[in-house]
Amino acid sequence: MSYFGDLVRKLRKERNMTLEFVAKKIGSHKGYVSGIENGKVNPPSVKFIRKFAKIFNSDEHEMTLLAYVDKAPKLVRPTAERLLQNGSGHASVPLLNTVDTGYSAELGPDRKPRALTETKLSIPKGRCSPEFAATVCDASMEQAGGPNFTKGDIVLLAPESRVAHGAVVYVVFNLRGKRRALLRQVMLEQNENVVLQPFNKDFPLEFLTQDDLDAVYRVVGRIEMYEPEAARATA
Repeated sequence: MSYFGDLVRKLRKERNMTLEFVAKKIGSHKGYVSGIENGKVNPPSVKFIRKFAKIFNSDEHEMTLLAYVDKAPKLVRPTAERLLQNGSGHASVPLLNTVDTGYSAELGPDRKPRALTETKLSIPKGRCSPEFAATVCDASMEQAGGPNFTKGDIVLLAPESRVAHGAVVYVVFNLRGKRRALLRQVMLEQNENVVLQPFNKDFPLEFLTQDDLDAVYRVVGRIEMYEPEAARATA
């Protein structure tokens, strides 16, 4: 078993990349990449790991960790594997947007929002497992007292199968032929129509039906005024 090789194979196939394509991108040959995937070639140096991480848009920290578990001497390898299985205590979460890009309203084939950045955040693992993070783009969710989401904050997002009354969500919706994305509190009316309510009364309400909703992610955490070094972001 090769942790690094298994990850390379998984990422390559998920992205429909050929061995030849990956080899060309890292400046090597097909046999070398195939050997890594099959565990017949030792994991590469950090220089090459960085190239793999870049072409797969993956977490360089995670790939390096897996590579060095594979490289561990037999005497300490069981300990290294046990530490890996226990986890590093952090999870890698894609950042969907920045203040400058605005919220991501484009959905991929899997009906998930497309990231407008290549940044990933390394955050402590907790009871909730966020799938994405998003940057708050405006002052619409600011208020004097109570929950408050300031422009520049980072919110952590988990999938929401059913829209809950009063939840703060990142919502992608299609209204009058135009797809948009917003951070809002959901208010459900008795007829199950949806009202997207900002905390800041200077911003308008949005009135939708359930059919208008394309994707809904519940806010499960927040990082105030995000700083890349402090939050251990990895690009």
